[in-house]
Amino acid sequence: MALNLYSEARLLSELGQRLKDHRLRRNMLQKDLAAKAGISVSALKKLENDGKATLENFMKVVFALRLEKEMSGLFVAPALSIAQVEALKQPTRQRATQRKRKEP
Repeated sequence: MALNLYSEARLLSELGQRLKDHRLRRNMLQKDLAAKAGISVSALKKLENDGKATLENFMKVVFALRLEKEMSGLFVAPALSIAQVEALKQPTRQRATQRKRKEP
């Protein structure tokens, strides 16, 4: 299932459902996964049902389900071209340039 979602709420809900699917494939009860993750059952239910959770609780469930390897591919920097590597050798900017005010 591709993540072709268009809103934060839909993406959160989809991620919660995916975690639920992994839990069910492992034939785990919510109370068992919650205990393994170190969170409350109600927090797990909120995560699975509508994706509402703190990032910390989300990651606790990910690690409890042993899905941390799947997370490592998120936000990976793309491969760079030779021109991009050369541009990286230039000094990095510390500040943005200030816009000049138009005088009346």
